[in-house]
Amino acid sequence: MALRGARNIVVDGGGSEFVFHGRMKVFHVEDCENVTLRNFSTDWDRPYISQGEFVAVTPQYVDLRIDRSQYPYVIEQGHIRFTGEGWSAGVVDSYMNIYDKATGTIAYRTRDSHTGNIFNGEAEQVAPDVVRFHGSILEREVPVRPGQIITLYHGTYILTGIELCYSRDITLEDITLYHTLSNGVYGYRCENITLHRVSTTPRTEKGRVFSTVADASHFTCCRGRILIDGCAHAGQGDDFMNVRGTYSRIESFKDRCTALIDGRGWTIGATDTLWVVDRETMRRGAELVVRRINKRNGGYEVEFTDTVPAEVTEGMFLENKTWTPELVVRNCRFEKKNRARGMLVTTPRRVVIENNCFNTAGAAILIEGDLDHWFESGSHTDLTIRNNRFVNCCTSGCETGDRWEWGEAPITISPSFRPDSPDSPAYHRNITICDNTFECFDAPVLFARSVENLRFERNRLKSTFDYEPFLWQRSTLRLDGCRRVTVRDNRVAKDFPARTIELHHMRRSDLAVSDNHVPFTVEMCGE
Repeated sequence: MALRGARNIVVDGGGSEFVFHGRMKVFHVEDCENVTLRNFSTDWDRPYISQGEFVAVTPQYVDLRIDRSQYPYVIEQGHIRFTGEGWSAGVVDSYMNIYDKATGTIAYRTRDSHTGNIFNGEAEQVAPDVVRFHGSILEREVPVRPGQIITLYHGTYILTGIELCYSRDITLEDITLYHTLSNGVYGYRCENITLHRVSTTPRTEKGRVFSTVADASHFTCCRGRILIDGCAHAGQGDDFMNVRGTYSRIESFKDRCTALIDGRGWTIGATDTLWVVDRETMRRGAELVVRRINKRNGGYEVEFTDTVPAEVTEGMFLENKTWTPELVVRNCRFEKKNRARGMLVTTPRRVVIENNCFNTAGAAILIEGDLDHWFESGSHTDLTIRNNRFVNCCTSGCETGDRWEWGEAPITISPSFRPDSPDSPAYHRNITICDNTFECFDAPVLFARSVENLRFERNRLKSTFDYEPFLWQRSTLRLDGCRRVTVRDNRVAKDFPARTIELHHMRRSDLAVSDNHVPFTVEMCGE
Protein backbone atom coordinates (compact mmCIF):
# COMPACT_ATOMS: atom_id res chain seq x y z
CA MET A 1 0.00 0.00 0.00
CA ALA A 2 1.25 3.49 -0.88
CA LEU A 3 0.13 6.56 1.06
CA ARG A 4 1.10 9.88 -0.49
CA GLY A 5 -0.05 13.23 0.84
CA ALA A 6 -2.31 11.61 3.44
CA ARG A 7 -3.30 13.43 6.64
CA ASN A 8 -4.82 12.11 9.87
CA ILE A 9 -5.23 8.48 8.79
CA VAL A 10 -5.25 5.24 10.79
CA VAL A 11 -4.67 1.98 8.92
CA ASP A 12 -5.78 -0.79 11.29
CA GLY A 13 -5.23 -4.31 10.03
CA GLY A 14 -7.49 -5.81 12.69
CA GLY A 15 -5.03 -8.63 13.28
CA SER A 16 -4.73 -9.53 9.60
CA GLU A 17 -1.75 -11.28 8.11
CA PHE A 18 -0.54 -10.03 4.74
CA VAL A 19 1.32 -12.64 2.70
CA PHE A 20 3.35 -11.22 -0.17
CA HIS A 21 4.69 -12.75 -3.37
CA GLY A 22 7.80 -11.61 -5.24
CA ARG A 23 9.50 -8.21 -5.03
CA MET A 24 7.24 -5.86 -3.07
CA LYS A 25 7.22 -3.29 -0.29
CA VAL A 26 4.69 -3.62 2.52
CA PHE A 27 3.94 0.11 2.91
CA HIS A 28 5.29 3.29 1.37
CA VAL A 29 4.41 6.45 3.32
CA GLU A 30 5.48 9.71 1.64
CA ASP A 31 4.64 13.36 2.31
CA CYS A 32 2.16 12.34 5.02
CA GLU A 33 1.24 13.71 8.44
CA ASN A 34 -0.28 12.07 11.51
CA VAL A 35 -0.50 8.53 10.13
CA THR A 36 -0.80 5.38 12.24
CA LEU A 37 -0.25 1.83 10.98
CA ARG A 38 -1.22 -0.94 13.40
CA ASN A 39 -2.44 -4.45 14.13
CA PHE A 40 -1.11 -6.64 11.31
CA SER A 41 1.66 -9.02 10.39
CA THR A 42 3.58 -9.63 7.16
CA ASP A 43 5.20 -12.64 5.56
CA TRP A 44 6.29 -13.96 2.18
CA ASP A 45 5.00 -17.23 0.76
CA ARG A 46 8.49 -17.76 -0.69
CA PRO A 47 11.02 -15.67 1.27
CA TYR A 48 14.23 -14.37 -0.28
CA ILE A 49 16.25 -16.37 2.26
CA SER A 50 16.57 -20.15 2.33
CA GLN A 51 17.93 -22.29 5.10
CA GLY A 52 19.40 -25.74 5.47
CA GLU A 53 20.62 -28.11 8.14
CA PHE A 54 24.10 -29.60 8.06
CA VAL A 55 23.87 -33.38 7.73
CA ALA A 56 27.53 -34.15 7.10
CA VAL A 57 30.69 -32.04 7.20
CA THR A 58 33.85 -33.60 5.74
CA PRO A 59 37.10 -32.29 4.20
CA GLN A 60 35.78 -33.25 0.75
CA TYR A 61 32.12 -32.17 0.87
CA VAL A 62 29.22 -30.84 2.92
CA ASP A 63 25.74 -32.35 2.88
CA LEU A 64 22.91 -29.93 3.54
CA ARG A 65 19.25 -30.84 4.14
CA ILE A 66 17.02 -28.27 2.43
CA ASP A 67 13.23 -28.48 2.64
CA ARG A 68 12.46 -28.22 -1.04
CA SER A 69 8.78 -27.51 -0.43
CA GLN A 70 9.65 -24.31 1.46
CA TYR A 71 12.87 -23.39 -0.34
CA PRO A 72 12.56 -24.71 -3.89
CA TYR A 73 15.73 -25.12 -5.92
CA VAL A 74 17.10 -26.74 -9.06
CA ILE A 75 20.54 -28.10 -9.78
CA GLU A 76 21.70 -27.06 -13.24
CA GLN A 77 25.08 -27.88 -14.75
CA GLY A 78 26.33 -28.95 -11.35
CA HIS A 79 25.33 -25.79 -9.46
CA ILE A 80 22.35 -25.02 -7.24
CA ARG A 81 19.86 -22.28 -8.09
CA PHE A 82 17.15 -21.35 -5.65
CA THR A 83 13.83 -20.43 -7.23
CA GLY A 84 10.85 -18.29 -6.34
CA GLU A 85 7.94 -16.58 -7.96
CA GLY A 86 9.49 -15.09 -11.06
CA TRP A 87 13.08 -15.29 -9.82
CA SER A 88 16.03 -17.60 -9.41
CA ALA A 89 19.27 -16.85 -7.59
CA GLY A 90 22.40 -18.31 -6.10
CA VAL A 91 23.71 -17.52 -2.65
CA VAL A 92 25.16 -14.17 -1.54
CA ASP A 93 28.70 -15.04 -0.45
CA SER A 94 28.97 -12.57 2.45
CA TYR A 95 25.64 -13.14 4.20
CA MET A 96 25.57 -16.75 5.33
CA ASN A 97 25.05 -17.21 9.07
CA ILE A 98 25.04 -20.30 11.26
CA TYR A 99 22.48 -20.93 14.01
CA ASP A 100 22.11 -23.36 16.85
CA LYS A 101 19.10 -25.50 15.99
CA ALA A 102 17.78 -25.90 19.54
CA THR A 103 17.88 -22.23 20.52
CA GLY A 104 17.70 -20.41 17.18
CA THR A 105 20.65 -18.26 18.25
CA ILE A 106 23.73 -17.33 16.22
CA ALA A 107 26.28 -20.07 16.85
CA TYR A 108 29.14 -19.19 19.19
CA ARG A 109 32.15 -17.57 17.47
CA THR A 110 30.57 -17.61 14.01
CA ARG A 111 29.99 -14.60 11.80
CA ASP A 112 29.46 -13.92 8.11
CA SER A 113 30.36 -16.71 5.70
CA HIS A 114 31.86 -18.94 8.36
CA THR A 115 31.87 -21.74 5.79
CA GLY A 116 33.40 -19.82 2.89
CA ASN A 117 31.95 -19.88 -0.63
CA ILE A 118 31.21 -23.59 -0.96
CA PHE A 119 27.49 -23.15 -1.72
CA ASN A 120 28.15 -21.52 -5.08
CA GLY A 121 30.40 -24.40 -6.09
CA GLU A 122 29.74 -27.89 -7.44
CA ALA A 123 26.53 -29.46 -6.11
CA GLU A 124 24.57 -32.68 -6.56
CA GLN A 125 21.40 -34.23 -5.18
CA VAL A 126 22.33 -37.25 -3.04
CA ALA A 127 18.99 -37.98 -1.32
CA PRO A 128 15.52 -36.41 -1.13
CA ASP A 129 16.02 -32.85 0.16
CA VAL A 130 19.76 -33.45 0.67
CA VAL A 131 22.31 -31.61 -1.50
CA ARG A 132 26.03 -32.37 -1.46
CA PHE A 133 28.34 -29.41 -2.02
CA HIS A 134 31.79 -30.54 -3.09
CA GLY A 135 34.89 -28.94 -1.69
CA SER A 136 36.03 -28.04 1.80
CA ILE A 137 34.72 -25.30 4.03
CA LEU A 138 37.03 -22.86 5.75
CA GLU A 139 38.97 -24.28 8.66
CA ARG A 140 37.91 -22.56 11.87
CA GLU A 141 38.87 -22.94 15.50
CA VAL A 142 35.16 -23.51 16.11
CA PRO A 143 34.13 -25.92 13.32
CA VAL A 144 30.72 -26.31 11.73
CA ARG A 145 28.80 -29.27 13.18
CA PRO A 146 26.05 -31.51 11.81
CA GLY A 147 22.70 -30.35 13.16
CA GLN A 148 23.48 -26.66 12.87
CA ILE A 149 21.37 -24.42 10.63
CA ILE A 150 22.66 -22.08 7.94
CA THR A 151 20.79 -19.20 6.32
CA LEU A 152 21.38 -18.64 2.59
CA TYR A 153 20.55 -15.15 1.30
CA HIS A 154 19.43 -14.56 -2.27
CA GLY A 155 19.87 -10.80 -2.24
CA THR A 156 20.62 -7.87 0.04
CA TYR A 157 18.71 -4.60 0.44
CA ILE A 158 16.18 -5.62 -2.20
CA LEU A 159 13.12 -3.56 -1.18
CA THR A 160 12.27 -2.00 2.18
CA GLY A 161 9.39 -3.44 4.18
CA ILE A 162 7.73 -0.32 5.59
CA GLU A 163 9.24 2.82 4.08
CA LEU A 164 8.66 6.26 5.61
CA CYS A 165 9.91 9.40 3.87
CA TYR A 166 9.29 13.17 3.89
CA SER A 167 6.59 12.70 6.52
CA ARG A 168 5.88 13.70 10.12
CA ASP A 169 4.14 12.27 13.20
CA ILE A 170 4.14 8.64 12.08
CA THR A 171 3.23 5.85 14.51
CA LEU A 172 3.61 2.10 14.00
CA GLU A 173 2.20 -0.20 16.66
CA ASP A 174 1.45 -3.87 17.23
CA ILE A 175 3.07 -5.04 13.99
CA THR A 176 4.93 -8.32 13.44
CA LEU A 177 7.24 -8.64 10.46
CA TYR A 178 8.03 -12.29 9.74
CA HIS A 179 9.86 -11.31 6.57
CA THR A 180 10.69 -8.28 4.46
CA LEU A 181 13.14 -7.94 1.58
CA SER A 182 15.45 -5.42 3.24
CA ASN A 183 15.07 -3.29 6.37
CA GLY A 184 11.86 -4.04 8.21
CA VAL A 185 11.18 -0.33 8.79
CA TYR A 186 13.19 2.40 7.06
CA GLY A 187 12.65 6.11 7.62
CA TYR A 188 14.45 9.06 6.06
CA ARG A 189 13.84 12.81 6.29
CA CYS A 190 10.91 12.22 8.62
CA GLU A 191 9.98 14.15 11.76
CA ASN A 192 8.71 12.29 14.84
CA ILE A 193 8.53 8.52 14.38
CA THR A 194 7.16 6.18 17.05
CA LEU A 195 7.37 2.37 17.11
CA HIS A 196 5.35 0.62 19.82
CA ARG A 197 5.56 -3.18 19.93
CA VAL A 198 6.84 -3.48 16.35
CA SER A 199 8.88 -6.66 16.08
CA THR A 200 10.65 -8.73 13.48
CA THR A 201 10.64 -12.42 14.31
CA PRO A 202 11.20 -15.78 12.59
CA ARG A 203 8.18 -17.87 11.57
CA THR A 204 9.05 -20.64 14.01
CA GLU A 205 6.08 -22.86 13.11
CA LYS A 206 7.72 -23.20 9.69
CA GLY A 207 11.06 -23.99 11.30
CA ARG A 208 12.63 -20.71 10.25
CA VAL A 209 15.46 -19.00 12.11
CA PHE A 210 15.45 -15.85 9.90
CA SER A 211 13.13 -12.85 9.51
CA THR A 212 14.07 -9.70 7.53
CA VAL A 213 16.84 -9.53 4.95
CA ALA A 214 18.49 -6.47 6.58
CA ASP A 215 18.10 -4.33 9.74
CA ALA A 216 14.92 -4.55 11.75
CA SER A 217 14.75 -0.73 11.61
CA HIS A 218 16.95 1.99 10.11
CA PHE A 219 16.58 5.78 10.19
CA THR A 220 18.64 8.25 8.14
CA CYS A 221 18.61 12.04 8.54
CA CYS A 222 15.39 12.31 10.50
CA ARG A 223 14.49 14.96 13.09
CA GLY A 224 12.17 15.54 16.01
CA ARG A 225 12.01 12.45 18.22
CA ILE A 226 12.33 8.79 17.35
CA LEU A 227 10.78 6.59 20.05
CA ILE A 228 11.33 2.83 20.05
CA ASP A 229 9.31 1.20 22.84
CA GLY A 230 8.56 -2.44 23.64
CA CYS A 231 10.05 -3.90 20.47
CA ALA A 232 11.68 -7.34 20.26
CA HIS A 233 13.60 -8.36 17.15
CA ALA A 234 15.08 -11.70 16.12
CA GLY A 235 16.31 -13.37 12.96
CA GLN A 236 17.04 -10.24 10.95
CA GLY A 237 19.96 -10.12 8.53
CA ASP A 238 21.58 -7.13 10.21
CA ASP A 239 21.33 -4.96 13.31
CA PHE A 240 18.34 -4.35 15.60
CA MET A 241 18.36 -0.70 14.58
CA ASN A 242 20.53 2.07 13.16
CA VAL A 243 19.93 5.79 13.67
CA ARG A 244 22.41 8.06 11.90
CA GLY A 245 23.17 10.92 9.56
CA THR A 246 25.35 10.93 6.45
CA TYR A 247 28.65 12.57 5.54
CA SER A 248 28.74 13.89 1.96
CA ARG A 249 32.13 14.65 0.40
CA ILE A 250 32.87 17.94 -1.34
CA GLU A 251 34.31 16.89 -4.70
CA SER A 252 34.92 20.35 -6.20
CA PHE A 253 33.65 23.91 -6.36
CA LYS A 254 31.89 25.39 -9.35
CA ASP A 255 32.31 28.78 -7.65
CA ARG A 256 32.54 29.91 -4.04
CA CYS A 257 28.76 29.65 -3.64
CA THR A 258 28.34 26.28 -5.40
CA ALA A 259 29.85 22.88 -4.56
CA LEU A 260 29.70 19.55 -6.34
CA ILE A 261 29.29 16.72 -3.81
CA ASP A 262 29.09 12.94 -3.98
CA GLY A 263 26.03 10.70 -4.32
CA ARG A 264 25.23 10.78 -0.60
CA GLY A 265 23.83 14.26 -1.14
CA TRP A 266 20.34 12.78 -1.44
CA THR A 267 20.02 13.40 2.31
CA ILE A 268 20.26 17.19 1.78
CA GLY A 269 17.44 19.59 0.86
CA ALA A 270 16.89 23.29 0.27
CA THR A 271 16.99 25.45 3.46
CA ASP A 272 18.99 22.80 5.37
CA THR A 273 21.88 23.99 7.52
CA LEU A 274 25.04 21.92 7.02
CA TRP A 275 28.18 21.61 9.11
CA VAL A 276 31.52 21.47 7.30
CA VAL A 277 33.55 18.56 8.73
CA ASP A 278 37.33 18.38 8.56
CA ARG A 279 38.61 15.15 6.99
CA GLU A 280 41.51 14.67 9.40
CA THR A 281 40.01 15.66 12.77
CA MET A 282 36.33 14.94 11.98
CA ARG A 283 35.46 18.11 13.88
CA ARG A 284 32.57 20.37 12.85
CA GLY A 285 33.38 23.85 11.60
CA ALA A 286 31.60 26.42 9.44
CA GLU A 287 27.85 26.25 8.88
CA LEU A 288 26.36 26.62 5.41
CA VAL A 289 22.70 27.07 4.41
CA VAL A 290 21.46 25.40 1.23
CA ARG A 291 19.66 27.57 -1.31
CA ARG A 292 19.04 24.77 -3.80
CA ILE A 293 20.34 21.30 -4.68
CA ASN A 294 20.19 19.41 -7.98
CA LYS A 295 21.31 15.97 -9.08
CA ARG A 296 24.33 16.02 -11.41
CA ASN A 297 26.28 13.12 -12.99
CA GLY A 298 26.07 10.67 -10.12
CA GLY A 299 26.41 13.40 -7.50
CA TYR A 300 24.76 16.69 -6.55
CA GLU A 301 25.29 20.37 -7.18
CA VAL A 302 24.62 22.43 -4.05
CA GLU A 303 24.18 26.18 -4.10
CA PHE A 304 24.55 27.96 -0.76
CA THR A 305 22.94 31.20 0.40
CA ASP A 306 26.32 32.79 1.17
CA THR A 307 29.90 32.59 -0.01
CA VAL A 308 31.71 29.52 1.28
CA PRO A 309 34.62 30.46 3.59
CA ALA A 310 38.08 30.12 2.05
CA GLU A 311 39.16 27.50 4.59
CA VAL A 312 36.49 25.10 3.27
CA THR A 313 38.22 23.01 0.61
CA GLU A 314 37.72 20.00 -1.64
CA GLY A 315 37.87 16.72 0.26
CA MET A 316 36.06 18.08 3.32
CA PHE A 317 32.65 16.70 4.21
CA LEU A 318 29.17 18.08 4.85
CA GLU A 319 26.89 16.91 7.67
CA ASN A 320 23.21 17.84 7.88
CA LYS A 321 22.56 19.80 11.08
CA THR A 322 18.86 20.39 10.41
CA TRP A 323 17.92 16.73 10.08
CA THR A 324 19.21 15.16 13.29
CA PRO A 325 16.83 13.38 15.70
CA GLU A 326 16.50 12.84 19.41
CA LEU A 327 16.21 9.15 20.24
CA VAL A 328 14.61 7.16 23.07
CA VAL A 329 14.91 3.36 23.13
CA ARG A 330 13.22 1.65 26.07
CA ASN A 331 11.68 -1.64 27.17
CA CYS A 332 13.09 -3.53 24.19
CA ARG A 333 14.52 -7.03 23.93
CA PHE A 334 17.68 -7.59 21.88
CA GLU A 335 18.16 -11.30 21.26
CA LYS A 336 21.15 -13.34 20.12
CA LYS A 337 19.24 -14.37 17.02
CA ASN A 338 20.33 -11.88 14.38
CA ARG A 339 23.38 -11.12 12.33
CA ALA A 340 25.82 -8.57 13.75
CA ARG A 341 25.04 -6.14 16.56
CA GLY A 342 22.22 -4.72 18.63
CA MET A 343 21.72 -1.00 18.06
CA LEU A 344 23.84 1.56 16.22
CA VAL A 345 23.31 5.24 16.92
CA THR A 346 25.06 8.47 15.97
CA THR A 347 23.21 11.77 16.42
CA PRO A 348 24.17 15.06 18.09
CA ARG A 349 20.75 15.31 19.76
CA ARG A 350 19.78 13.83 23.13
CA VAL A 351 19.74 10.02 23.29
CA VAL A 352 18.36 7.85 26.12
CA ILE A 353 18.69 4.05 26.07
CA GLU A 354 16.96 2.60 29.12
CA ASN A 355 15.27 -0.48 30.59
CA ASN A 356 16.28 -2.83 27.77
CA CYS A 357 17.66 -6.35 27.82
CA PHE A 358 20.60 -7.01 25.50
CA ASN A 359 21.66 -10.57 24.66
CA THR A 360 23.49 -10.12 21.39
CA ALA A 361 25.95 -12.01 19.21
CA GLY A 362 27.96 -8.83 18.60
CA ALA A 363 28.18 -5.56 20.47
CA ALA A 364 24.93 -4.62 22.19
CA ILE A 365 25.44 -0.91 21.45
CA LEU A 366 27.78 0.33 18.73
CA ILE A 367 28.57 4.04 18.51
CA GLU A 368 30.71 5.04 15.57
CA GLY A 369 30.76 7.94 13.14
CA ASP A 370 33.01 7.22 10.21
CA LEU A 371 34.69 8.72 7.18
CA ASP A 372 36.27 5.52 5.92
CA HIS A 373 33.49 3.11 4.97
CA TRP A 374 29.79 3.80 5.63
CA PHE A 375 30.13 7.58 6.07
CA GLU A 376 27.58 7.62 8.90
CA SER A 377 27.60 10.92 10.78
CA GLY A 378 26.43 12.25 14.11
CA SER A 379 29.05 12.70 16.83
CA HIS A 380 27.28 12.57 20.19
CA THR A 381 26.82 15.47 22.60
CA ASP A 382 24.31 13.93 25.07
CA LEU A 383 23.97 10.14 25.34
CA THR A 384 22.72 8.24 28.40
CA ILE A 385 22.71 4.44 28.72
CA ARG A 386 20.96 3.50 31.98
CA ASN A 387 19.09 0.72 33.77
CA ASN A 388 19.76 -1.89 31.10
CA ARG A 389 20.77 -5.52 31.39
CA PHE A 390 23.56 -6.91 29.21
CA VAL A 391 23.71 -10.72 29.18
CA ASN A 392 26.51 -12.69 27.48
CA CYS A 393 26.94 -10.19 24.67
CA CYS A 394 29.70 -10.53 22.04
CA THR A 395 29.61 -14.32 21.64
CA SER A 396 30.62 -13.52 18.04
CA GLY A 397 32.64 -10.45 18.94
CA CYS A 398 36.20 -9.47 18.02
CA GLU A 399 38.88 -12.09 18.46
CA THR A 400 41.51 -10.31 16.33
CA GLY A 401 40.34 -6.69 16.32
CA ASP A 402 39.12 -6.88 12.71
CA ARG A 403 36.28 -4.43 12.02
CA TRP A 404 34.04 -7.17 10.59
CA GLU A 405 34.02 -9.24 13.78
CA TRP A 406 30.91 -7.55 15.26
CA GLY A 407 32.33 -5.54 18.15
CA GLU A 408 35.00 -5.37 20.84
CA ALA A 409 32.76 -5.14 23.91
CA PRO A 410 29.07 -5.02 24.89
CA ILE A 411 29.30 -1.23 24.54
CA THR A 412 31.67 -0.30 21.72
CA ILE A 413 32.45 3.33 20.88
CA SER A 414 34.68 3.27 17.82
CA PRO A 415 34.60 6.31 15.53
CA SER A 416 36.95 6.15 12.58
CA PHE A 417 38.94 9.06 14.05
CA ARG A 418 41.98 7.54 15.74
CA PRO A 419 43.83 9.57 18.36
CA ASP A 420 47.61 9.67 17.96
CA SER A 421 48.57 11.52 21.15
CA PRO A 422 47.20 12.58 24.55
CA ASP A 423 46.38 15.94 22.95
CA SER A 424 44.17 14.60 20.15
CA PRO A 425 40.69 16.17 20.15
CA ALA A 426 37.68 14.03 21.07
CA TYR A 427 34.99 13.13 18.53
CA HIS A 428 32.11 12.28 20.93
CA ARG A 429 31.13 14.19 24.08
CA ASN A 430 29.00 13.66 27.18
CA ILE A 431 28.32 9.93 27.30
CA THR A 432 27.00 8.48 30.57
CA ILE A 433 26.75 4.73 31.25
CA CYS A 434 25.09 4.24 34.62
CA ASP A 435 22.99 1.84 36.73
CA ASN A 436 23.31 -1.06 34.29
CA THR A 437 23.97 -4.74 34.95
CA PHE A 438 26.60 -6.52 32.87
CA GLU A 439 26.61 -10.32 33.00
CA CYS A 440 29.72 -11.31 31.06
CA PHE A 441 31.53 -14.50 30.07
CA ASP A 442 34.66 -12.53 29.15
CA ALA A 443 36.57 -9.47 30.33
CA PRO A 444 35.41 -6.56 28.11
CA VAL A 445 32.53 -4.33 29.14
CA LEU A 446 33.44 -1.09 27.37
CA PHE A 447 35.63 -0.13 24.42
CA ALA A 448 35.68 3.67 24.09
CA ARG A 449 37.65 5.75 21.61
CA SER A 450 37.73 9.54 21.46
CA VAL A 451 35.12 10.58 24.04
CA GLU A 452 35.21 13.70 26.20
CA ASN A 453 33.30 13.62 29.49
CA LEU A 454 32.69 9.88 29.69
CA ARG A 455 31.05 8.63 32.89
CA PHE A 456 30.84 4.95 33.93
CA GLU A 457 28.97 4.92 37.25
CA ARG A 458 26.94 2.66 39.54
CA ASN A 459 27.09 -0.34 37.24
CA ARG A 460 27.13 -3.98 38.39
CA LEU A 461 29.55 -6.39 36.71
CA LYS A 462 28.84 -10.10 37.16
CA SER A 463 30.49 -13.23 35.81
CA THR A 464 28.87 -15.99 33.84
CA PHE A 465 30.51 -19.21 32.76
CA ASP A 466 28.21 -20.00 29.84
CA TYR A 467 30.91 -19.61 27.16
CA GLU A 468 34.67 -19.92 26.93
CA PRO A 469 36.40 -16.50 26.82
CA PHE A 470 38.02 -15.57 23.49
CA LEU A 471 37.70 -11.80 22.92
CA TRP A 472 40.91 -9.97 22.03
CA GLN A 473 40.34 -7.14 24.51
CA ARG A 474 41.60 -8.38 27.86
CA SER A 475 40.72 -5.32 29.94
CA THR A 476 37.33 -4.44 31.44
CA LEU A 477 37.43 -0.88 30.10
CA ARG A 478 39.67 0.05 27.17
CA LEU A 479 39.91 3.81 26.75
CA ASP A 480 41.68 5.37 23.77
CA GLY A 481 42.06 9.12 23.44
CA CYS A 482 39.31 9.87 25.95
CA ARG A 483 39.25 12.99 28.11
CA ARG A 484 37.65 13.68 31.52
CA VAL A 485 36.64 10.11 32.28
CA THR A 486 34.96 9.16 35.58
CA VAL A 487 34.70 5.56 36.81
CA ARG A 488 32.86 5.64 40.10
CA ASP A 489 30.78 3.55 42.49
CA ASN A 490 30.68 0.37 40.39
CA ARG A 491 30.25 -3.08 41.94
CA VAL A 492 32.44 -5.73 40.33
CA ALA A 493 32.16 -9.41 41.24
CA LYS A 494 35.37 -10.81 42.72
CA ASP A 495 35.37 -13.57 40.09
CA PHE A 496 34.89 -11.17 37.17
CA PRO A 497 37.42 -12.03 34.41
CA ALA A 498 39.27 -8.72 34.79
CA ARG A 499 39.23 -5.50 36.78
CA THR A 500 41.51 -3.48 34.52
CA ILE A 501 41.23 -0.06 32.89
CA GLU A 502 43.53 0.30 29.92
CA LEU A 503 44.55 3.81 28.77
CA HIS A 504 45.86 4.63 25.29
CA HIS A 505 46.79 8.12 24.04
CA MET A 506 45.77 9.49 27.42
CA ARG A 507 47.31 11.00 30.53
CA ARG A 508 46.63 9.44 33.89
CA SER A 509 44.99 12.71 34.89
CA ASP A 510 42.31 12.14 32.21
CA LEU A 511 40.82 9.41 34.42
CA ALA A 512 39.20 9.71 37.87
CA VAL A 513 38.50 6.40 39.62
CA SER A 514 36.74 6.30 43.00
CA ASP A 515 34.43 4.38 45.34
CA ASN A 516 34.32 1.16 43.34
CA HIS A 517 33.38 -1.93 45.37
CA VAL A 518 36.42 -3.82 44.05
CA PRO A 519 39.35 -1.65 42.94
CA PHE A 520 40.32 -1.38 39.29
CA THR A 521 43.91 -1.59 38.12
CA VAL A 522 44.86 1.19 35.71
CA GLU A 523 47.33 0.33 32.95
CA MET A 524 49.07 3.07 30.97
CA CYS A 525 49.80 1.83 27.46
CA GLY A 526 52.65 3.34 25.49
CA GLU A 527 51.23 3.83 22.02
